[in-house]
Amino acid sequence: MTGKFVLNPRMLWIFVTTWFCLSQVTIVLSAPEKAQVQIEPLNEPGVLDVSNRSITSHTFTAGGVKFDYTATAASITVYDKRSKPIGQIFYVAYTREQQGGCPRPLTFVFNGGPGAASAYLHLGALGPQRVVFNPDGTVPPMPARIVDNPRSWLAFTDLVFVDPIGTGYSREVRHDESSKKDDEVRRKPESSGNTSPQAKAWGVEEDTVSLSRFIRTYLTEENRWLSSIYLVGESYGGFRVARLSKRLQSKFGIAPTGLILISPALDFSFILSDERNLWPWVSLLPSYAAVAAVHERSNKINYRASDPRSSLAEVERVASSDYLRGLATGSFEQDLLEQISRLIGLDKDILLRGMGRVPSARFAKALLAHQRRVLTLYDGSITLIDPEPATSLLTGSDFYLQRLNAPLTAAFNNYVRDRLNFKTDIPFLLLNEEVSESWNWRSGIRGQQGFAEALSDLKEAMNLNPAMRTQIVHGVFDLVTPYYASEMMIKQMALDPLISNNIKLKVYHGGHMPYLHQKTLDSLFEDALQFYKFTP
Repeated sequence: MTGKFVLNPRMLWIFVTTWFCLSQVTIVLSAPEKAQVQIEPLNEPGVLDVSNRSITSHTFTAGGVKFDYTATAASITVYDKRSKPIGQIFYVAYTREQQGGCPRPLTFVFNGGPGAASAYLHLGALGPQRVVFNPDGTVPPMPARIVDNPRSWLAFTDLVFVDPIGTGYSREVRHDESSKKDDEVRRKPESSGNTSPQAKAWGVEEDTVSLSRFIRTYLTEENRWLSSIYLVGESYGGFRVARLSKRLQSKFGIAPTGLILISPALDFSFILSDERNLWPWVSLLPSYAAVAAVHERSNKINYRASDPRSSLAEVERVASSDYLRGLATGSFEQDLLEQISRLIGLDKDILLRGMGRVPSARFAKALLAHQRRVLTLYDGSITLIDPEPATSLLTGSDFYLQRLNAPLTAAFNNYVRDRLNFKTDIPFLLLNEEVSESWNWRSGIRGQQGFAEALSDLKEAMNLNPAMRTQIVHGVFDLVTPYYASEMMIKQMALDPLISNNIKLKVYHGGHMPYLHQKTLDSLFEDALQFYKFTP
């Protein structure tokens, strides 16, 4: 094995996956992120009719109290600056009657990919109904089951689950040939080399523009301009929320009250690994140690599920000091290699051959190779029989994501028709690979660094609005967007003391979608409740 790791985009629909390689970059981050689900070209029936709108009334129970709420399944047309339609964006909104004189908070929710619909957070954690998963985050046998969700955030905020163009039922509005030629000429200077007819909607900046216009239109149509606005995003959804927080303020006068970023990739230079980029290797080490501990491959960590970071303080210290120094100098003392070997449960020879670098695809195969088990990068605590035990690297689509997509796809198709009474012949795209493959990453690259990033947008938004609070949430077993990358990025923001306490990092027992673990779902609900309660 050499020290150079070439990421397999099929493996990482990764944000994330990232699910990962960025010069012609095809990365997918989401909640998920690159599985072969619904990847056929978009040659199905056109776009939703804006008059196709379903409003239904329901009840749910939280904390022993029954609440009435209204569900709206509909779409909004977004336009470019010349008032030409860009696309039809589908959403599901849940609202309750306000109590007293103040409007209820309003939260816009996004998943990632790019190319993922919002059903992961919708039916996995935040919505009033939820797909049933096993308590440890594994996926039960089909058929999918949907139950009431007493941990729905609808208890303390209205919710709008948004599917960006090309995902869910959202589609681009196609124009005639002359219009297409005009669009191509206008887009040429910032083209990424992609020729997909969807390119005008599929890109870092393009996505931010269309979603910010969606939010502005929703606020106007629903008369919610006086509500406190919150943004929630997972994986690449966290990236887009960070960018939206700045654009909404600077372009539309919409100042978010709070942001919650779940497993975000805020700067891809901290995630895309190569020999000379050191931060990705440093960011993975604490998560490797946590995974090794939970599988009893390391006895050097007293892992505590109730407070994962307290278990990893020494590993974080080693990662940011001795280990980083060894990577930078190209030289590791034998004692340090042995220490790291014991922490992450791998043979010292693997570290030696990689000059201290262990790609996540190698770690996922090697840790339990003696048991012929492989880890999922989305949640290193979850294993499956290794279908290719003779190979040393994890290849192909992530098995856990594929398993997860089946019940979510089935559940949403049933839920939207039977419970929300929304009917359409347009296929529902939970994950659309065509989006990620056509994504214009260049529009998100600033300066000469060569990586898309949203950290500078987040910092500027926090400076523009000193009252805005940000909570970053990670699962400790996430090997796609590891929590320690966010810890290092927060430090490197070098925020003014006036606002430095406005951003917090919370690490849970779980993976890229930590809420799939039942206890973490409970903890996330309680922490979000406090976040909303104490945000002015």
